[in-house]
Amino acid sequence: MTVDSDPSAPAGRQPTPTGISVAAGWAVMIVAALLAAAMFPQTEPPGRVLVMAVAAGVFASMVADWRAVVAVTALGTATYVGFLANQFGDLTGTADAWAYAVVIGFAGALGSGYRFMRSVQGPTGDEPAREAGMRPFSYGPKLVVSPPDAPLGNSREA
Repeated sequence: MTVDSDPSAPAGRQPTPTGISVAAGWAVMIVAALLAAAMFPQTEPPGRVLVMAVAAGVFASMVADWRAVVAVTALGTATYVGFLANQFGDLTGTADAWAYAVVIGFAGALGSGYRFMRSVQGPTGDEPAREAGMRPFSYGPKLVVSPPDAPLGNSREA
């Protein structure tokens, strides 16, 4: 299997392959499921789904690959329904389990939206440019200053 490289990315800064992101996210979701099972009894599904939703949202806010986010969110949802709401991986449980599982998908969508908004915002004037050779985007026209002894028609750029 070959990985297509991004020619616009700087040398040494290629994006993480989707499979690696999915494997890392899956490990995060398993740890979250074990943590949810240890923290809350089976009679408290809101607490268990909250832990899984937070893990899915944080993962989605940190990973740029939407395919990995969708895969990990779906796997986290199936883990919640199969092992935390029901027993032994049974996905054909009650409708309540799937109703709670929607919260995990919503958290994944919120995390992706947060990452998108953070990437669109761009650097402010106080921060240096993120990539070498890039200048921060300037808003508005350049400032034109007239020297105090210049006639009204002459000005120079600052």
